[in-house]
Amino acid sequence: MEGGQTANEKDARLDDVSPRIMAYAPTNTAGAVAPALAGKGNYGRPFEPPTRPVFIPLPPGAVEPEGWLRDWCLTAKDGYTGHMDEVHPEFRRAWAVDHKMTGERLFWQRGGWPYEGGGYWFEGLAKLGFVLHDHALIRQAKARLDAVVSHMNTNGILFMWWLNKNNVDDVKAAEGRGRPGEEAEWPMWANGLLGRALAGYYAGSGDQRALQALETAYSGDRDWVGLGWSMSNPWPAFETYTWTGNKEIGEALTALFTKAGDAKTRGAWNRYRRPPREEPGAEPGDHGVHFCESTAPWALGYLWTGRREFLDAALRWHQMIERDCMQPFGVPVFDESYGPTGAFRATETCDVPAYMWSQNLLLSISGQGRMADRIERAFFNAAPATVARDFKTHVYFQSPNRMADKSLPAAGQCTFQATHHPLCCTAALNRFLPNYVMHMWMATGDNGLAATCYGPCKVSALVADHVPVELACRTDYPFNESVEIAVKPEHEATFPLSFRIPGWCKNPGLWVNGSAIKTAPDTNGFVRVERLWKPNDKIRLQFPMFPRVTTGRDANVGGAPYASVALGPLLFALPIPDTHDANTPDPAAKWQLALDAQGDKLGADITVLRSPMPGKWNWSLESPLALRVNAVSFDWKPTPERALPSEPVADGGPSEKTTLVPYGCTKFRVSMLPVTERTFKLAESENPVRPAGAPRR
Repeated sequence: MEGGQTANEKDARLDDVSPRIMAYAPTNTAGAVAPALAGKGNYGRPFEPPTRPVFIPLPPGAVEPEGWLRDWCLTAKDGYTGHMDEVHPEFRRAWAVDHKMTGERLFWQRGGWPYEGGGYWFEGLAKLGFVLHDHALIRQAKARLDAVVSHMNTNGILFMWWLNKNNVDDVKAAEGRGRPGEEAEWPMWANGLLGRALAGYYAGSGDQRALQALETAYSGDRDWVGLGWSMSNPWPAFETYTWTGNKEIGEALTALFTKAGDAKTRGAWNRYRRPPREEPGAEPGDHGVHFCESTAPWALGYLWTGRREFLDAALRWHQMIERDCMQPFGVPVFDESYGPTGAFRATETCDVPAYMWSQNLLLSISGQGRMADRIERAFFNAAPATVARDFKTHVYFQSPNRMADKSLPAAGQCTFQATHHPLCCTAALNRFLPNYVMHMWMATGDNGLAATCYGPCKVSALVADHVPVELACRTDYPFNESVEIAVKPEHEATFPLSFRIPGWCKNPGLWVNGSAIKTAPDTNGFVRVERLWKPNDKIRLQFPMFPRVTTGRDANVGGAPYASVALGPLLFALPIPDTHDANTPDPAAKWQLALDAQGDKLGADITVLRSPMPGKWNWSLESPLALRVNAVSFDWKPTPERALPSEPVADGGPSEKTTLVPYGCTKFRVSMLPVTERTFKLAESENPVRPAGAPRR
């Protein structure tokens, strides 16, 4: 016997699983009586609070990538995600049976780091396996998770099965209360990441032993659900409750979301349950991952309690961050703490999937399409900039402008290499691809489906009264403007389909079988089409893209003016070709240029260049989409302290044509461009002056 388990239970292993792409079956391992699912829709859970999310994520694997997106997913499989055991020994230790830390060694710098890294990696590994329907990846994830699942017992502490909740020293070390800085409650934070990986695995596989492990972990001490360096445990605990109805988990969530808070109450739990103070400088900075993982759970608090102020608080925190700190590539400045937009300010790679995750959660619960706009910007721009084209090296930090390795900007961690210290970013980057794919389409409570983010994919789901449907989405979006969808229900059925209209798109088009449909979006930015759908009905979406020039001032360098150029959700950059690797720029590249707008409207003089998609997608500089802009050459010698010219570049020099490419295709670039006096004056005439650091919209 070990921890109350028999030898047979210890030796058991997870059954073979395949991706589960249809509805969740009512499951109940807690002895509670599962209510009927009537009225809860195809994807309702047996145990749910009365307040429901607007959109319901489909099980991992229901949305499968196609086209260029599938190419990128396969590159991730052949790069980091499928081979992390080979990248660094710490990943072989992650939640391994023989890596049982206790006492001081539970903390990340003393031996506990593989618990955080393992949770990040296992989540990406399992979900990528499901979205690709790749049994080798799924088996790999299953084997790693089984090291925990097979040893869970009622005396353990969360997923740390080797600890004993009846041992005072074990509890003190695991909880980490009162520890300094990032060590505060750190082991509990790492457990939440493992819980999220296990919840994703169960959602994709339906494996009951995985669900039992989740239930065992979260039906212990009710305080544990709320503990952690950041609030990583509430989401997997909430998911586990909706599947099981476990009363102890429900009591823990109630205790977390209904207890009173005041100015003396500890940390992030109390800070982010209320809206931010809007005055400039009123709110101190916070670590990017900590911010994302501490704000979004209050949207769950809204679902659990029905208190709308919790959701509103989370939304307002993210509005503040977008207003004050958003980088042109779609993720705020987080280096490590948030700060004002800047050409050499950086964003940690961990923050890209963390920010996308927070927006996915807010999108699902609030139904607001602007969250999906944020997700697309982050995914199409910041995500590819984190990692090399072969998915085998990455940066710890990225910045909008990178002209030279280790000097412009000066941060050495902007270099592409196999790992960085700490290893958190190497692990976390495995999350962004599968989490984007699986949230491209979601279910709605009226037994329909919603297109929330766009890209080539195939969807297999349930609609109407449990009618299977396949949606084949053919598109090269965001590299073109159209999305064609073939609707194939098993038989004729009436159900709604909702389509997000991107916030940047002014004149969208929607056709069903060639007939135009009105495209006036609702207050959340969606167009809903309910009709009798027949096999092989055809939908066509058109999102006309026009160049947009955004101007602002970089508060980090005395309010230096800059401009950024976008088309649809894509940021464009002046490319500096990388030569034999992602750390070697072409010394002959010409990048000392200032944007020189012509005409009487910003962006009107920009030409869009289109060419066929490549046979295999790898974010090459030879992009199928490019922009030709006017620019002026000038004597520019940026330094680490002076990223941009302090004033607009004087008019008078000859204007020349230069080509911009998608930011995600570059490893060296200028995406916050200096501007000429002519461009600056035009920007001033179109937009009122905003404070330094606040980009124009």
